[in-house]
Amino acid sequence: MGLFDKLTEKKDRTAAKQEGCVPQSEKMIQHMLAEAEMYLDSGMPERAFGAYRHIVELTPNVTAQYNLGSLYAQGKGTERDFLQAAYWFRQAALSGDASAEKLLTKSTMDYLEQDLSRITPYELHQKMQRYTQLLYPKENGNRAAETLYALAGHHFNKKEYAGAAKLFRAAAEYYNHGEAQNYLAVLYNAGAGLEQNDLAALYWFDRAADNGVEASKKDRDGILNAYFTNNSPKEFFDIMETLVKTCVNGTSDIPQDNEKAQYWRRECEKLLKGSL
Repeated sequence: MGLFDKLTEKKDRTAAKQEGCVPQSEKMIQHMLAEAEMYLDSGMPERAFGAYRHIVELTPNVTAQYNLGSLYAQGKGTERDFLQAAYWFRQAALSGDASAEKLLTKSTMDYLEQDLSRITPYELHQKMQRYTQLLYPKENGNRAAETLYALAGHHFNKKEYAGAAKLFRAAAEYYNHGEAQNYLAVLYNAGAGLEQNDLAALYWFDRAADNGVEASKKDRDGILNAYFTNNSPKEFFDIMETLVKTCVNGTSDIPQDNEKAQYWRRECEKLLKGSL
């Protein structure tokens, strides 16, 4: 049995008397809930959906909120919409339904993973913005970053590196998430899920190091020292100039970053002066 299969078995957990809700109003809500359940039992999900929408316009009823989330998640009685499903499961959770938390997590994953193979990290960021603005309008970007990072880690652990790379990139670039930057650098260095690119790995390890990820400092310095020791001064200068120009112009692997362009030019000059 799937997560949403007990839709019609969901019982009303709303307190018998809510603030601003007199007993007669509560009786009306109970009647409307019974009517919506009858529509579901009779194979009329569109009418059930409309009934639940009407209920939540009147009062924050936990059963109606939960069942709206289920209908949106399944695409029953309305177009499938994982963002709306997550929203209504969130409302049900706030109304006291602990079981809605699990479905909130699932709907969030379904929302972010929808079309993951086709969308860009920027489009992922836009989706995340819509999600947080709807579900958590009063919070800062930490939830968005941690949500992307956690889902990326899920894909990484399953060795689904292409999806992981895209999710890490969204968290790394648009939320400056240090651990996401580190993992993205690891994927570039290994060529897992995206084309191997040591310059991109160097860039992202350095960004992660700026954010206090200790492991990234060693990896950043290792790549930089390998470039320096394994190439002539001119070759090293050319490599670093490529990184500088990439930071100035931006590419699909490294975003435009004038501050880092200046940093890498200074680092190059410092190392070359020390070798004279």
